[in-house]
Amino acid sequence: MGLVMADPYSPSPDPRYQSGADYGVGSDHPVQADIPAARPSRSTPQGLAAAAVAAIGVLLKFKGLALTFVSTGITIVFYAQLFGWWFAAGIVALILVHELGHLLVARLLGMPATMPVLIPFLGAFVAMKQSPRSVAQEAQMAIGGPIVGSIAAGLCYLGYLQAPDGSMGGLLLGLAYFGFLINLFNLIPVTPLDGGRVLSLLSRWFNVAGLLIAVGLLVFGNFRSPVLLLVVLFGAFSTWQRFRSSNVNPAYYAVPADVKWRIGALYLGLLVALALGLQHTSSLLPAIQ
Repeated sequence: MGLVMADPYSPSPDPRYQSGADYGVGSDHPVQADIPAARPSRSTPQGLAAAAVAAIGVLLKFKGLALTFVSTGITIVFYAQLFGWWFAAGIVALILVHELGHLLVARLLGMPATMPVLIPFLGAFVAMKQSPRSVAQEAQMAIGGPIVGSIAAGLCYLGYLQAPDGSMGGLLLGLAYFGFLINLFNLIPVTPLDGGRVLSLLSRWFNVAGLLIAVGLLVFGNFRSPVLLLVVLFGAFSTWQRFRSSNVNPAYYAVPADVKWRIGALYLGLLVALALGLQHTSSLLPAIQ
């Protein structure tokens, strides 16, 4: 699809939130009021204008939410030109869910982070307001996105099973395939992808292997896209930074063996599940065309 989740821990564009990391890393109005009990009144231009002003006020009050709202809308419009409105809305929702997985884990770990921001044809990112304190913390935040994103893709597949022959079933199957694909792609073990951040917990050399995989896909595979080229370029720089930072700050990479085993096993299980899901949904797609 030419999509990839952008660096989930990229520095915030706000200079107040710039990180020192080495590498690439409410409203006062009631929800419901004055609703007629018997007969709904017609909307008036004044009422619609007031509602629009109120909505803008809420977005301005929550600037992070406003940026997410605007970038989501723009991304849907772009994707709709290629895939249609329903599928575009679905794939954007899957991307958002993936990023919210990163945000959820970050908040659970006490790490402040911004709301997701989407970039058409590049993916999305969650900007960290401070650096992770250890590679274990970084790995946990990284794997949160693929876990939650994979659950969302699995729910799409279960929805397809409920109505496999209808148009809704076809839509859900396509979304399940897309969800499995982008989350599996993000597990390639090279930073800035999630897999590189996860497997750096085990060894920095996984980034070298992941970089070679990305280069192989770009040169010999059918997955040639500008996004993959960016992954290779940023991956080369980030891999060099991994080796540099591990020498400068070895304490960052000091992780107990049991933590390595748990996160490593979780990564492997997720990798296998996504590969099987992608293969299965791919085999079903021709049946609905």
